[in-house]
Amino acid sequence: MFKIIKEKEPEFFKDYKRKFKPFSWKDYSYEIKQELKNYMFEKEQGYFCPYCELVINLENSQIEHIKPKDKFPKLTGEYSNYLVGCTNPTTCGQHKKNIWSDNFINPTVENPEDYLTYDIMTGEIVPKENFGMKYEKAKETINILNLNNKKLCEARRTLILNKEYIDFFENFPSLKEYLKRNFL
Repeated sequence: MFKIIKEKEPEFFKDYKRKFKPFSWKDYSYEIKQELKNYMFEKEQGYFCPYCELVINLENSQIEHIKPKDKFPKLTGEYSNYLVGCTNPTTCGQHKKNIWSDNFINPTVENPEDYLTYDIMTGEIVPKENFGMKYEKAKETINILNLNNKKLCEARRTLILNKEYIDFFENFPSLKEYLKRNFL
């Protein structure tokens, strides 16, 4: 999971909202959602899911409402509440669904690296602290997003075991930086 520096709301999105006055997420067109995804890919997060850090594109991604739109309907059109996430049904936003906790690490507000690190033996994401609020936030975020899904851990472990070929791996940018800082 990595930090996202949100840009200002793009003018094309402001114009769209002024013109069409969408009430719910269903009122936003497919085209504007695709344009938003492209903007966030290019300006904010690269072509990675900010939660699991796998490579994504327009076809295998969705706009993720960090605070769920059904629990926070006033944030439905709020650009600062959006990320582009993967569509894996067992992890990330699909696993999170409409769950919200004040302990959730919002990567647009907080730096996940302050809370999370890696177990290089298992490929798991683990809390950086052993107790306290940072520990609780880390545990809850890992669970809400299912970041220690077996396939994700195996993929991270493959990168760890083959760290000498680190530049050839596309996924897991924060794990790559962690390995470079600590082991290469």
